[in-house]
Amino acid sequence: MEDLKHERVALVVVHGVAAHPRYEFQDQCAELLRDRLNEREGDEAWRVGIINPGNVLQPGDKDPEPTISRVYRGADPEAFDGPTFDVIEAYWSPITKRRTNWISLINWILRIVFTPFNTTARYDATWQKQLFDYGFIGGTMALAFALFVLSLTGAWESLVRIGRVTGLLRQSDAGALISALDANASVHGIPIKIGVWLVVGIVGGFLLGQAFAAIWKTIVQRRALARNRIALLSRILPIGVLLALGGAFVYEMATVRFPNGTLGLPGIGFLVTIFVAFQLGYALLVGFVVDFFGDVQIYTTRDENDSTFYQMRDAILDTTVAAIARAVSPQLSGGRRYDRVLVLAHSLGATIAADALVRLYQLSLQGALRPEEFARIRAFAMLGSSLEKTKYFFDVQGASTTASFERWSREVYEELFTADPSALRGTNGGKIFWCNYWYFQDPICNEIRSYDARRELCRNERGRRRASPMHPMLHSDYLYDPWVWNSRGDEHVGLLDIVTAHLKGDVP
Repeated sequence: MEDLKHERVALVVVHGVAAHPRYEFQDQCAELLRDRLNEREGDEAWRVGIINPGNVLQPGDKDPEPTISRVYRGADPEAFDGPTFDVIEAYWSPITKRRTNWISLINWILRIVFTPFNTTARYDATWQKQLFDYGFIGGTMALAFALFVLSLTGAWESLVRIGRVTGLLRQSDAGALISALDANASVHGIPIKIGVWLVVGIVGGFLLGQAFAAIWKTIVQRRALARNRIALLSRILPIGVLLALGGAFVYEMATVRFPNGTLGLPGIGFLVTIFVAFQLGYALLVGFVVDFFGDVQIYTTRDENDSTFYQMRDAILDTTVAAIARAVSPQLSGGRRYDRVLVLAHSLGATIAADALVRLYQLSLQGALRPEEFARIRAFAMLGSSLEKTKYFFDVQGASTTASFERWSREVYEELFTADPSALRGTNGGKIFWCNYWYFQDPICNEIRSYDARRELCRNERGRRRASPMHPMLHSDYLYDPWVWNSRGDEHVGLLDIVTAHLKGDVP
């Protein structure tokens, strides 16, 4: 086992878009850090413990008790027997969820697509990356609406077929459909039978649609479920029940005899198509477009005249600033002092964290935060960062910042960050090492270009993972990718070396 210095390291993590339960990202980062440390050292010495920081954080009436996920070695997480890594979450998810809708979002997307023709806004990426991103996002939206059209078409065709077979619908010589109750069917009470079987078929189609949606979600979440076999088994069982019940209901409706025959399996296929197409279209439109870009729409509204979105943006930034400030300042953390503080952010969280670091730097200049406390921040690592895209969205939006602010912001970035990993081994007070992990086929992220024209501020680390039809979105893969964690000589700086830098040496 390697001897490491007894340092206390805080890892402030900022999650990205989509809905997150409290402490989900915090626990995920802590558990994966533990696994990678054990993997590197070849034992199971590292553990994860939950620390309650007492009255440092003031939870709301409905909030759970605040916690820190500690990665440590030894028997007691509270004992300082060696290096410890405290993972602290900046949790902002509830601030923006369900505060916009798909109509507002689609209008926003269409506006930012055409507005740049009349502004100086520029999406700074290679033409290959731009082509892929526009194609992926535009194709997803087009596919979502195509599936909705397919579900409506399937509903109409199913209605026509059911109406003909049951005798509830007649067709004129001109081919136009005229809704009319069949008098003979009414006399024999057939409409009651028809109504019952229609309900059975609709319920069956709905259950099958839910089962297919659950299967798809299971495939998407397979990495997390692989770590929890009980959760996987508990999901497989209800999916099997849904498939069995839905299939039985659909089969019975397909084979029951009506006045003009049976619907048959081809006819009932339309019914199933309705629910499957609707579920897929809804998942793409809401699950991807709204959940991903809804948060971006809100956070990139920096116009103070928009009181609703701007207040939410400010609340997100305040939450993140407070989380980092608690890690760097013992006065704000009940006397808890860390030797080094690292910031790890995913997706939109990278933009939020970058803004928070700039604000904290400004607070240190104004005396609200001691310079030596701010100097404890040693690294800023981004996973699948949307920083370049949000800069583009900022520039496209109505209200823009002044030229003086833009110049000050550029100077701050030059003052704060460096792409040189040797800064990790330096003493406190130097620049913050800035690293960006990204995949070309991740439509949310980008290489950092516009913030770093001379390539001296941010070290871009490009992964080689490829998307596939069964796994089209790579955006949630970073923490599970060994490439992100493990260094490769001077060619690639891994996250594990960033986290454990400055620890090697004789134990004091």
